[in-house]
Parts: sequence; structure tokens; C-alpha cells
Amino acid sequence: MKRLPLITHSLFAELVDQCRSEPRSPELWPLSGSIVTVPVGDQEHWYFQKSRRTTSGKYQQREYIGPVEDQGLAAKVAAFEAAKAGYNGRMEIISTLKSSGVAAPTGKLANLLLRLHEAGVLERALVVGTIAFQAYGAMLGAKFGQSAFHTLDLDMTQAETISLAVGKNVNVPLLEVLTGLDETFREVPGMDPRTPPVSYINQDKIRLDVRMPFTDPDRGPIHSLKLGSHGQPQRLLDYLVADPVETILLVGGGAPTQVPSPARFALHKIIVSQRRNSIETAKKRKDLLQAQQLIELLMEDDPDALRSAYKDLKGRGQKWNAYFKDGIEALAMAVKQSLTEICEEN
Repeated sequence: MKRLPLITHSLFAELVDQCRSEPRSPELWPLSGSIVTVPVGDQEHWYFQKSRRTTSGKYQQREYIGPVEDQGLAAKVAAFEAAKAGYNGRMEIISTLKSSGVAAPTGKLANLLLRLHEAGVLERALVVGTIAFQAYGAMLGAKFGQSAFHTLDLDMTQAETISLAVGKNVNVPLLEVLTGLDETFREVPGMDPRTPPVSYINQDKIRLDVRMPFTDPDRGPIHSLKLGSHGQPQRLLDYLVADPVETILLVGGGAPTQVPSPARFALHKIIVSQRRNSIETAKKRKDLLQAQQLIELLMEDDPDALRSAYKDLKGRGQKWNAYFKDGIEALAMAVKQSLTEICEEN
């Protein structure tokens, strides 16, 4: 783990401020696209040209808006162009951040995140897993080892608190949002075909898993109106997602969402690593690597966050604490000693 230069970390803070001051407007067209004028006879007409990054098919799609002489449409187009200018500026900031070594989603996974942002899903979601870990780099001013970033999966649950401006629920099923990006997305059937799906995958093996806090051992998938999908109940997820933090994912012109607190993420990863079976050795190593790098950083910058996260974990029961203590033994000696000292204080 290395520190990002202060100027790079400050640039991310500027991106956050800009995203907050210029939130996504559901009334406008997605800012990844553009508006073009097309002559038809002796009149010009506006068309919205969709981004290839967020739509399915081989060809760039256009959507008719109306004649240029329509004054009502002219005001809306002007508002779009003003918002687009800010969007382009934020894209330049993100490009600079990435060229400075800040990790960011890439390829088709980045396109998926951008699509979810434009559909309003990310603003209602709390992203967990490796994409959340990746987001911590820019947030905390750190450059983590690249081996901890590789993933084709996106894991998320619903955010408990969202902006009133966003609206409470998505308007379409999650699968419809996904197939609008890539027609090969499909539901992944569960072990019991009678239960609703909680996962989605496309032909490139990019997978989205929806999780929900575990409440009842006999409870099946839980429906989330906020996300337009069912989610699989997961033990200790309630611990992970308590006290979430807001961040900006580095896709498009910036995609606001929520992620777990870094301290809870690190301790939760230690537990998860010990619940992996023998065929998940690579995932276990990645769990521990992510936890270790976050703990190293937090021990320097915010040890109280680790103390608070452990205090909550300690009250979660003997089984989880046993997993946690076993996981500590697999950490590097210096990290193990530092974390053990914090545990012994509580």
C-alpha cells in the first residue's frame, strides 16, 4: 500500500464536491449521451444519441426529441447541454485521477456501473465486495496492490438512507435495466427453482449479486423495491453495512453511491476469509489482502474506527469472533500485532 500524492487526493475531493453540487437529474437525458440536430426537409430536429457504453446492440441508438423550433424543448435541451458541460469536466478529473494511479472500474464492468447509475440504481444501493474496496483508494488517499482488484462480480444491497431527491424506488425491474445494457444478461436460477433469482450474469461472465441482511434462517430471498430485485439473505451483512459512507465511483462523470465503512469492511473480510471452502483459496487470499491493506492504512489514519468496528463485532457472538481470531493469525505479523492490541483494549 502506498500513499497517493496530496494533489491527487485533493482532486478526488473536488470531484466529490462537484458531484454533490450537480446531482443527476432524472428529468434530463443520460449525460453519457449527446444531442444532435438532423435536417428533415426544411426543418431541423433534435435527436438524443445514446452512448454505446450504456446500450445494447452494435449500432449507436437515437431517440427522437422534437423540432428545434419548439421553445419548450429548447429550454430542456439547454439544461442538458449545461449539465453535459459539467459532466465532461468531471470526466476530465476522473481521467487525471486514473492517469495518476488511482484504481477505477474498467471495461464492461465500468459500463455496467455507468448503466446502473443512469438508471438510478446506484444511488439507492450500497456497494460491497471488491468494487467497494477499489473505491477506498481514492477516498482514503491510498494506492493498493493491483492483485486485490481483479473481479468480474458486482455485489450490492439496498441503502437504508437515500436522498429525498432520488426517490424511494426504481421504476423498472433490475433485469430490464441490465438487458438495456446487454441483451445477454439473464437471471441465475437458484438451487430451488421455486425461489426468485437474486443474481444476474451475461455472456462475458460479468455477474451482479444482490444481498440482503439475514433476518430468519427459514427466510428465502427478500424483495427490494429500491433495487427492483430480490436479494439473498446473508449472515453478518447487517454488521458490514452499518454506518455506510458516501463515495463516488470513477465511471462516466462520477457515480454517487454508498459503501461500507472501511473499518467494518476490513474486519468483515477477515471473517469471510475463514468461511471459504478449499476450492476458494484464491478468494480467501484476496479477502485477507484487502483486509490487511485497509488495516495498515487505518492504523495510521483512524485507529478509533477499527476500535469501534471491533467493539460492535465483539458483541455479535462467539462463532463470528472465533472466525475473526482465526483470520487474524493469517495476517502479516506487523498487522496482526497492531490489530491484536486493539482487540485486547476492548
